[in-house]
Amino acid sequence: MVVLEYILIAVLIIAAFVIIAAVLLQKSNEDGLSGTIAGGSETFYGKDKSSHTDRTLFKWTVIASIVFAVAVLVVYIIQPDYSQGFSLEDWTNEYLNNYSDIVDKIGK
Repeated sequence: MVVLEYILIAVLIIAAFVIIAAVLLQKSNEDGLSGTIAGGSETFYGKDKSSHTDRTLFKWTVIASIVFAVAVLVVYIIQPDYSQGFSLEDWTNEYLNNYSDIVDKIGK
């Protein structure tokens, strides 16, 4: 189960980077304020048709977003339920014991 969690975390990180890169590489569809002031052409022939690269980036954005959402749901489903047996005091004591064992090993 731990290996599956690590794999899903790697998938989440990779999907996040793909989404970020694909969104940043896409062209903006807006002319901004300069198009409004300069009277940007609004005819069919004046509009810039999306290129093959933009369509490909859009597809990658959609695919990576779906993979990201599914991975998040799977991680949520397989995570352990801490609401019934998690004690902060027990975890703190275990952490401190492990820390003192490590310090003792380093000191010897």
